[in-house]
This record gives sequence, structure tokens and C-alpha cells, in this order.
Amino acid sequence: MKRTVEIVLSVLGVITSLVMVGTGVVFLYLKNNEAFLQYLDSGWTASQNAYTLEQLGQAGTMFILPGIIGVVLGVCAVMMLKGNRSPKLAGWGLIIISVIISIVSVIGMIPAVFFIIAGIMALVRKAKG
Repeated sequence: MKRTVEIVLSVLGVITSLVMVGTGVVFLYLKNNEAFLQYLDSGWTASQNAYTLEQLGQAGTMFILPGIIGVVLGVCAVMMLKGNRSPKLAGWGLIIISVIISIVSVIGMIPAVFFIIAGIMALVRKAKG
């Protein structure tokens, strides 16, 4: 049985996880960017600057961590689904991935939606006998 839909949904989850990692890297880059720091100093108070930089650091971490988890485990699940090797294990893995990245970060629910749908489909679809 072809598992094209599950693979496509899993790849979409991996892509959105990669976007999350990229966004987190940008946030961490902005935290240390001299031009951005000068922009902050020009119009904001010192306490506002400190708060903004703290929030950028936290947001960067909260984007990167679930993004990396989603990319690594999502690619593993896609490899298991490809060729219909072990769809049940891949389905449970996708569901567990979605729960983990949703717990780590609220923004992780974006790729988790793709992973959970693919996981449920991998568990429910029966092979044509």
C-alpha cells in the first residue's frame, strides 16, 4: 500500500519544523546584531531594551528546540513510512513527536498538527488484503 499522504504530511511537518529552527536562529542573531541593538537604543528605554533582548533569547530557544526535535524524529518517521516498512511504529512515533513538541513549546503545535494527522492515518489505514 502506498503511504503517500502520510509521507507528504510528515514532510510538511518537517518543513515547518525547519522554518521554526530558522526563525529561532534569526531571533538569536538579532539579539547580538549591532544594527538592531542601535535601533533599540535610539527609541527605547534601557529596561525596554533589556526586556526585548531577554524575550528574543527565550523565543529563539523555544523555536529551535522543538524544531530540531521535529526535524530529526520526523525524518526518521518518513524513512519508516517509505516503502511501508513499519507503518504502526511510524504512526506511534509521529503521535509521540507531536505530543513532545507541543509540550516543549506552544508554537510547536504548528508542525504537530501535520505529525498527528499523519500518525493517525498511519495507524488507521489497513493494507489491502
